[in-house]
Amino acid sequence: MKRHAWIVAALGLALMSAGCILTSGQIQINFDLPNFTANNATTILGTTIDLSTEKEYKDNKEKLKDLTDLAVLGKFTNNSATPVNVEVWLTPAPTSYTTAAGLAGDTTKIKVWGPFQVAGSATKVIDWNASAQLFTVAGKAALLSEAKGDGNFTLYAVGAAGPYNFTVVNGVLVLVIDVGI
Repeated sequence: MKRHAWIVAALGLALMSAGCILTSGQIQINFDLPNFTANNATTILGTTIDLSTEKEYKDNKEKLKDLTDLAVLGKFTNNSATPVNVEVWLTPAPTSYTTAAGLAGDTTKIKVWGPFQVAGSATKVIDWNASAQLFTVAGKAALLSEAKGDGNFTLYAVGAAGPYNFTVVNGVLVLVIDVGI
């Protein structure tokens, strides 16, 4: 047992003397999203995210290198008989749109996630693996830009087209951030 400890210690010293010091790590930030219903005929609801309210983010913002993983998780219930394709959009500034038309008119919005289909009158739970497949390249870049910038933005879940009415419960935005020393 002592022999193994010496090998580990010697390896650590060798790496440090060669200039190979461990200089990065990851932090995970979870944002609980409110339960809401999105209906293009009546109302949508955005959730403003302010990364600066998270201690891990504030402590590591200057060392932020990349988003290594991210997810939007939750239980999506289609409240109509017509299938719906759900998408998540980001506005780089805090906004408070209450209609799909208002969000559609925002020229700064970026689609970050989706679409995925929920059959008529059905419920679909999106887990980590399913969520990973739904992020767009532009969406990942926008979230990284927000994390490196002021960290204050708004997310909206809406239907991709046509009439829709769905409810989201137990929603969470999860960011896994690469930081360096």
